Amino acid sequence: MPLFKRGPAADAEGYIDAIAAGDVREDEMTTVRVGGKKVILTRHDGRLVAIDSACPHGAADLSEGTLRRGKLCCHEHDYCFDVASGRLVWPDDEPYRLRRYDVKEEGGVVKVRPTPIR
Repeated sequence: MPLFKRGPAADAEGYIDAIAAGDVREDEMTTVRVGGKKVILTRHDGRLVAIDSACPHGAADLSEGTLRRGKLCCHEHDYCFDVASGRLVWPDDEPYRLRRYDVKEEGGVVKVRPTPIR
């Protein structure tokens, strides 16, 4: 019996299998663990998006918030972010951005590279 439970190994490009592609729906949040991180997956305008679940403002769990028309709003302080760009849309005078990850669909599987996009 191994001492440590290991998740799926990363491929040559650093992507890790996360979930079946059919389980990620348009403008709905799906939460997975990838590389020890809690990640929110969604599709917006047909594009696959992967976001860290920790709010950059107060570290609240964004998966407990709401997602409407591409805007993800935190349940604690009502900060809202555009999921496509990661930019804060409310309030508009603060510098916070979502941590986003490279994501792709391959062979019916969503794969995430758990290194934030800069």
